Amino acid sequence: MYKNKKSALDWNIKTHDKIAKKYEKIHGEIYNEIEQNRINSILNHAISCVNTVSNKKVALDFGCGAGNLTSHLVSFGYNVIASDISKGFLDLIDSRSYKTDIHTIQLNGVDLSGIADESVDMVATYSVLHHVPDYLSIIKEFMRVLKPGGVVYIDHEPSEEFWVKNQLLSNFEMEMNKVIPVDFSKYFVLANYYDWLIRKFVNPRYHREGDIHVFEDDHVEWHKIVESMVAEGGQVALSQDYLLFRRKYDVSIYNMYKERISDMHVLVMRKL
Repeated sequence: MYKNKKSALDWNIKTHDKIAKKYEKIHGEIYNEIEQNRINSILNHAISCVNTVSNKKVALDFGCGAGNLTSHLVSFGYNVIASDISKGFLDLIDSRSYKTDIHTIQLNGVDLSGIADESVDMVATYSVLHHVPDYLSIIKEFMRVLKPGGVVYIDHEPSEEFWVKNQLLSNFEMEMNKVIPVDFSKYFVLANYYDWLIRKFVNPRYHREGDIHVFEDDHVEWHKIVESMVAEGGQVALSQDYLLFRRKYDVSIYNMYKERISDMHVLVMRKL
């Protein structure tokens, strides 16, 4: 997608710094009541699997973005290391008040240098791995910084079913497209035409937010993640497909399909 890993990371930083303050507004697939309740429920399960000896639990929010997981982790009483490559996001986190201790660190996009071995009780990441050029190396870093008995929570990455595109999933998408109002405003934004007609022509894999693993032949592969963490002493605590709810979805249609199809996956691994 990009000439090299550095240009990919530079693009990620630039685009996320730019959208940091409006991230919650534009990402309706994350910031809606149904998805937030699902996150809270799964995080509650993940936290129940933590079996470390720490008195004060610390979670690393890897790729914290606008603070989605950080806020959830705080509600469970965790101190949080909120980490991201985007200074804009970290500034946003620092501008807020929390009930527990929050420490922000800027990631280098390569590893977790600066975070000690076996120093956190949980590593949590949501909608991030597809931004990481070498995500399997980062997975090993998760296991390095995690205490024995700690848990890795990985969420909001496409499920295997998403890439297969079976007929039922296609039917769901068609039904939703019929009821979702067309957003005509996007046709009056000049920057959109620059993206669609010029950037996409030069680089068919261009994405505004710097996504990397977003194509059928280039995406996060769950079996490799599991194999990598098992090799580092991990054990599967939860592996679950689900259908993501987006802000403009019709709830009745969503409820008809949510137990029958999936487009996302969540994984919880415990370090033995």
